[in-house]
Amino acid sequence: MRTLLQHVPPAADYFIEARIRALPGPPGQLYLLGRHVDADNWFGAGLQMTDTSPTVQADIVRQHDGKLSRLKQLRRAIVSEGRFLTVRFEMMGEALSVYLNGEKLSTATVPGSAIPGAVGIYSSGKGFELDDIRVGDPANKPMRIAPAVGASSFKAQAGDPPSTLPISAFAGDGLTPARFTVRSSNPAVASATVRGNAIVVTPKKTGSASLILASVADPSVQSIIDASIAPAFAPPAATRIDLAGALSPPARADAVPPDTLLRLRFDQPPRPGSTGSVRIYRQADGKLVDIIRPGEEVAPIGYPGQDQQRYTLRTPIGIDGNSATIRPHAHRLAYGSAYYVVIETGMFAGASINGVPFAGIGKVAGWTFRTRAAAPSGPTLSVDDDGPADFRTVQGALDHAMQHTGRATPVTVVVKNGRYDEMLFIRGKDNLTIKGESRDGVVIHNGNNDGVNPGSGASQSPQSPSFTGGRALLMAETSDLLTLDTLTLKNTTLRSDKIAGQAETVFFNNDSGRLIARNASFFSEQDTIQVKGYAWFYRTLIEGNVDFIWGANRAALFEESELRSVGDSANPSSGGYVVQARTVGALDPGFVFLNSALTHGPGPGPLANKVPRGATYLARSPGTAATWDNVAYINCKMGEHIAPAGWAGQGVQREPAPNPAGATAASGWREFGSTDLDGKPLDLSQRAGGYLLSAQEAARLSSRAAVFSGFDGGRGWAPQAGQEAP
Repeated sequence: MRTLLQHVPPAADYFIEARIRALPGPPGQLYLLGRHVDADNWFGAGLQMTDTSPTVQADIVRQHDGKLSRLKQLRRAIVSEGRFLTVRFEMMGEALSVYLNGEKLSTATVPGSAIPGAVGIYSSGKGFELDDIRVGDPANKPMRIAPAVGASSFKAQAGDPPSTLPISAFAGDGLTPARFTVRSSNPAVASATVRGNAIVVTPKKTGSASLILASVADPSVQSIIDASIAPAFAPPAATRIDLAGALSPPARADAVPPDTLLRLRFDQPPRPGSTGSVRIYRQADGKLVDIIRPGEEVAPIGYPGQDQQRYTLRTPIGIDGNSATIRPHAHRLAYGSAYYVVIETGMFAGASINGVPFAGIGKVAGWTFRTRAAAPSGPTLSVDDDGPADFRTVQGALDHAMQHTGRATPVTVVVKNGRYDEMLFIRGKDNLTIKGESRDGVVIHNGNNDGVNPGSGASQSPQSPSFTGGRALLMAETSDLLTLDTLTLKNTTLRSDKIAGQAETVFFNNDSGRLIARNASFFSEQDTIQVKGYAWFYRTLIEGNVDFIWGANRAALFEESELRSVGDSANPSSGGYVVQARTVGALDPGFVFLNSALTHGPGPGPLANKVPRGATYLARSPGTAATWDNVAYINCKMGEHIAPAGWAGQGVQREPAPNPAGATAASGWREFGSTDLDGKPLDLSQRAGGYLLSAQEAARLSSRAAVFSGFDGGRGWAPQAGQEAP
């Protein structure tokens, strides 16, 4: 059902907002419509809901020439049964945003979308009840009172110590603090009181309660935290069990890095439990230092006291084959201290250890360990996932480098061969090198993506609303001369099984900074590499299929590298696009590919889709007038998967026109000396939309010094292949 409202905003920029309550029935969706031109052309944002799922899916959608496409999709765990949820669809220029209960979830940028149009409602499937429909100026943001950088749920066990939850409470300007109250719907289960800019929640007995936050100035502005209190922590029976060879760190281990993970190896794959917890106690006095629970949580990446950290949604307990990995919260363990681990019986089911059914691990079982005596010193830090080293995790070493070494002090993090499942964050540290023992032996991987942590990402202060850590594996901010050397970074997201396939492996976010990658491999499907500023990739492998190299950069040189287009796990007929440039300045070099090879291979996932012949384009445009499509291929080898036309210009697969529309030797899409993979010159007579450089023109982009001549106000930068890392 599609219903237009009588009110037609006179301009293209506005918001439409409503309180929505789903009625019992089949799965359904409701979108608030904006910029409605006719039945076949409109935009919308709203929710997909089902009675059987504890999550809702927020979408930003577009109906274009009668075809509906989802521009952004994001799931949130939130109690919706019988409850009103406030949805806001905001349109400002080419940016379309969706809010849920005052929290900005995601934004899609659609070139050419800033057009006037009607507002309305679209629904299908289940019935919905609507209330308080509003249309207004998008500059007037909603007041938000909700958990700071956290989820709208709270889990604990009866009798647990009180927990302090920071609250983000600001007026619509995002600056003026808003006073708030809190009350519990069931204080016998969980009580709550306000303490400064936080609430203190005390779990009392098993059950559930709604913790209702409300504005003092406008009590109608509310937010609900759903508190679920499980039965009290029950340590397993005081019996000794055979854990030989099943624990990491081993029982009674010494000199353990304080960022250690906890691992258990079972006889068969265990089933993860949904309740209970893993607890770590200090051995000297029995003090509880950490509680790790099953399910998702929002956690910071960075060191305590850092001006801003990266907040992301993560799962601290994971199963991989016969092994379970438990991730203690960062910086809970101190140097020179002994600890013991207790695991409740129901945490892992259906498996045994050394032939005995797993029934938890109590204190008497003896899983104790002592951390190393002191933090490392010096310019070199070591990381090993299972051997002697300063740290167990790469992020542990990065935190130390950011916190305990000077910004300009050169530091090298040496990573031993192994697999490291983690997201990484670097902020404000220059001259930092992450160097692997071997290119294929060091694999840093994670399945982060836009459906879990939406957007490119940005760090935040602890009182920020929502969490914006972004979809990248590695995110670096305000850092210069970051070097990634002799290792592999892999975002394991598959476009085919995620609601949102954008998944950077690297996001280098510094408009004036420098990134060096050499003898390294980077894997993902969509948006593998996003760079700003200046970047040099030397003898690297970059794999992906949809815009897998992109960014609002100044100059990025890919030299003697392989750009491997792989089959799209979500669309086997697609060959994808190599580059989408959003270069900042018209005369900035943008993305330059020199003496490199454009190859193709099977896609990730069980289908291993192939890339069709002639289906891959060298670049496509975002269609914006504020950035430039500056891309140059010079003396590159190209496989048969590259389309004869080369560039996906206006009208090619409905793509917009590039900027500039007509390329020149100085800007736009450019090419020189292209050959097939055997070195035979290509017939470029069918190229469309690009500019064929002369040898003299190509020479201006054929060296590092030339490409990076604009760095530092024209002082330039000429990195050397053989030099040691800075």
